[in-house]
Amino acid sequence: MRCVMTALAVVAGLTMAAVPARGHHSLFANFDETRTVTLNGVISKIEWLNPHVYLYMDVTDEAGNISMWEIETFPPSTLRRAGLTRDNLGLGENVTLVGYQSRNGSRTSFLRKMTFTDGRELVISLGDIELVQ
Repeated sequence: MRCVMTALAVVAGLTMAAVPARGHHSLFANFDETRTVTLNGVISKIEWLNPHVYLYMDVTDEAGNISMWEIETFPPSTLRRAGLTRDNLGLGENVTLVGYQSRNGSRTSFLRKMTFTDGRELVISLGDIELVQ
């Protein structure tokens, strides 16, 4: 009986370790800084998580079809040091976004610049993050 319990504990541990997670990765391994994409749409969801914050944007094309884009940015700690919070990243707002396109061609981008309808701009570069009022 003890052997069975040990085996079950090992299997449970290995199963939990195998749960998929977003691993930390190199920015330029996944995104092409020479290919930018400009999107206009509504920020529909924000995941304020480590290792990176993710914005989800509903983009409507000319035919009226809506596609969801995943926008990756820096970790929460980096955004907080720049004075940003989950509350000022535009949830529910219509924004124009410029980002680095994913290398695999998916609807994924790394945030470079976000312009709000009131004219505020969030500009992100490797060495700096700035919210221009």
